[in-house]
Amino acid sequence: MNFNNWQNADDAAIKELPFYIAEWLAEFGSLTEKLSRYVEQVKLDVLHEGIGILTADEASALQSKEASCQVREVVLFGPDKPWIFARTCMPFTSKHLIERLGNKPLGSILFSDEELRRQFLQVCQLEESNPLYQSASSYLEKENMLVNGEQPTLWARRSLWKKKDSNDGMLVCEVFLPDAPLYR
Repeated sequence: MNFNNWQNADDAAIKELPFYIAEWLAEFGSLTEKLSRYVEQVKLDVLHEGIGILTADEASALQSKEASCQVREVVLFGPDKPWIFARTCMPFTSKHLIERLGNKPLGSILFSDEELRRQFLQVCQLEESNPLYQSASSYLEKENMLVNGEQPTLWARRSLWKKKDSNDGMLVCEVFLPDAPLYR
């Protein structure tokens, strides 16, 4: 199976991955909650919240004809090191779903709102040419934590969440950075 393209996280795909990778990528619960098993309190930094441009891949996953959308980019930290770069994209009509989130993890909404449903979970091994890889790598380079090319691929997962009986939704992409437990 070619994991350089997004693949549905079904049994066939997950069975092809080493267990230590699959247990992170196929996590159907809150990733923040899983991270909290490794650190006392998961720290979150909001990097960007506002208008952003959808990549063609994101637009396809969101089934959006719009070029721009509401974007939230955050980093979740393990002990003193960034573990996850997350990018959430949503149509402007859905931005009310996260308006008052602030520095709280998105999982605090996703797993407490009974109206939100995960539509799919997909996994990918991002290469340097992938825009999501480039966004995560750019953050690490700014923080002097990664020289371009040091980590040739990064594992990622993404989910589309939608409100029941509505088109209100969001695409949540999570990139596992080099210090994440997934690589150990």
